[in-house]
Amino acid sequence: MKKIERILAMIVLLLDSEVVSAAQLAQRFEVTKRTIFRDIETIEFAGFPIVSHPGRHGGFSLVNSFKLRTHTYSNEERQELINALNVNEGLFGIADQQNMIKEKIELLQGDSLKEKRKHFILESPTMHRPEIEAQTKKKINYINLALKQNKKLLIDYVDNKGEHTKRLIHPYEMMLMNGSWYIHSYCEEREAFRYFKITRIRQLKIQKTTFTPSDYRNQMIEEADGSKIRLRFRKEDLGKLYDYYTDDEIQVTDTHVEVTIYANQQKTLLPFLLMFGNGVQVISPIDLQEKHKQEIVKLCETYRKE
Repeated sequence: MKKIERILAMIVLLLDSEVVSAAQLAQRFEVTKRTIFRDIETIEFAGFPIVSHPGRHGGFSLVNSFKLRTHTYSNEERQELINALNVNEGLFGIADQQNMIKEKIELLQGDSLKEKRKHFILESPTMHRPEIEAQTKKKINYINLALKQNKKLLIDYVDNKGEHTKRLIHPYEMMLMNGSWYIHSYCEEREAFRYFKITRIRQLKIQKTTFTPSDYRNQMIEEADGSKIRLRFRKEDLGKLYDYYTDDEIQVTDTHVEVTIYANQQKTLLPFLLMFGNGVQVISPIDLQEKHKQEIVKLCETYRKE
């Protein structure tokens, strides 16, 4: 632990305790008593009113009137903070700053928090394989540095056509959508805001140049209600269907499951249907049914060419 981290943790302990001995502090931070005395002097020089208590049960404390009782947080509120940090850890991986924040909160809470179970654990928060997720977390932490400093990013991006493009972007925010991470950015080449899928960013480099964030409204592109679409699935796929559709959209019969939705016939719908193999039929509209058949024929032709 770095000196500054140790001193901050000591301040938290002093705020939360009546009296803390030099021996307790030395044992807690795995340093000598001499180091503790030097740290106490540093804290005093910083303006904290420390009182020394002599004797067998002596030690150090802060003047009671100085204690703001960071204790404005209840035990339950501190637990919620820990839960949020655990979620953050699962999403992005551990960062040094986060470790220090968790330690401070645990010191404030004492043994009562350490005995509690973790309420939130994210082992695999995205749809990606563990290896891909590990790479994505590294990119996210790197992008986060640019976000904090309003630095431009130069990225090598693979678009929907499989082509590599160089983009100079102004990163605004990261978001988790449909099991994948995206960075919402202003693209200088397109002169517009775009969503870049982080797994498709093959290389990225933080630029020295900064940008001034502009006021904008992060509005998702809303689709029109679209036409009525009826799909028929195997009954054994009911569990999977609840990952995508609501109770109102699902009707279970004795032989199959029927899904009725109102949506545009997007390009993403056909790949989704192919995930279910021969376990799905398009009932209506007819033009979507024909497109589904054509995609199935294309799959068969893939092996006929061999």
